[in-house]
Amino acid sequence: SKGDNKIDLEKLTRGDELGAIVTALKVFRDNQLHLEQLRADQEKSAALTADERRAKEAAAAAAAQEASLVVSNLAEGLEKLALGDLTFRVTAEFPGDYRKLKDDFNAAMGSLQETMKVIAASTDGLRTGADEIAHRQASDVVSTTRGEATHSGQVVHQAVSAMGEIEKSSGQISQIIGVIDEIAFQTNLLALNAGVEAARAGEAGRGFAVVAQEVRALAQRSAEAAKEIKTLISSSTQQVSQGVSLVGQTGEALQRIVTKVGEIDALVTEIAASAAEQATGLNEVNTAVNQMDQVTQQNAAMVEQSTAATHSLKGETGELVRLMARFQVGGGSSSYTRPAVADAGQHAPARNPVAEQQARLNTFARPGRSSGSAALAQAPAADGWEEF
Repeated sequence: SKGDNKIDLEKLTRGDELGAIVTALKVFRDNQLHLEQLRADQEKSAALTADERRAKEAAAAAAAQEASLVVSNLAEGLEKLALGDLTFRVTAEFPGDYRKLKDDFNAAMGSLQETMKVIAASTDGLRTGADEIAHRQASDVVSTTRGEATHSGQVVHQAVSAMGEIEKSSGQISQIIGVIDEIAFQTNLLALNAGVEAARAGEAGRGFAVVAQEVRALAQRSAEAAKEIKTLISSSTQQVSQGVSLVGQTGEALQRIVTKVGEIDALVTEIAASAAEQATGLNEVNTAVNQMDQVTQQNAAMVEQSTAATHSLKGETGELVRLMARFQVGGGSSSYTRPAVADAGQHAPARNPVAEQQARLNTFARPGRSSGSAALAQAPAADGWEEF
């Protein structure tokens, strides 16, 4: 009655009523020892199950934390990409199979950054080419820019391939999470079967029923954790798909840029040809202006010669009038009147600066002879005698 099962009942074996009581006590003692052994086994099994449950919960929590870390970093990276920040890199350490996802994402961002650098360099090249149009070098510059833009399109294609690999890796991770979910489901079934078997065992299987219930609860928690991880991976896959779409749109934009650069190349080639034609025309105009200048100089020299000849003729005419004034010719005229000599300056052509200076000098040319001739033409014969 005190729970002491160490009493040796073999010595009390007898053939009377006390012997029967001793035999019954042996049965009770053996049953009690068996129950204590079962209880000890149940406690040991419960302790092991609790440890396993804690270990699985810790593993599930660690997996959920890892998935949350991966998804948060990728979400931040895609947000930076949407804002146009291509310098972002995932620096957090990803565990296990997630490292390839990190490397692929950083590689994609690096490819996009290099692509944008090439585009910026191409834009600078376009600007430089526009400045060099006046130096007749725009055609070569635009051709080079077209090649760089084509290279940019190839880099973007590589970036699209890298993002596709990221999406493929996300799909593989989803498959792994599906396997974990299947394991949790099988564990739940095993726990359910263990509970049924414990119920069949009755009172002796009550401990196993408790263990089966704990295992079933652990399986349900594992399934819920796997479901949450699968949801996070699905969200990550969706965001990666958005990134793939953005990179694809970037590739299309670069393709349009390549097309436009080709059109600019054709236009600049036409502009260069037109500039060459204009340069040729300007050379011809310059030659014509030089010829006109030479003709103008020749005309000025001819005007100077004509002016000198006119003044010389004017002087000779004055001398002739002076000589003719000495004769009486009759006819109501007492003397020969000098005809008026037209001023050479009145019929001179339009003056250039050189001719104008020459005409200004000619206004005062030979004033003595001209005035003397006029005086002789107007004076009557003073002597009053006739010759012949």
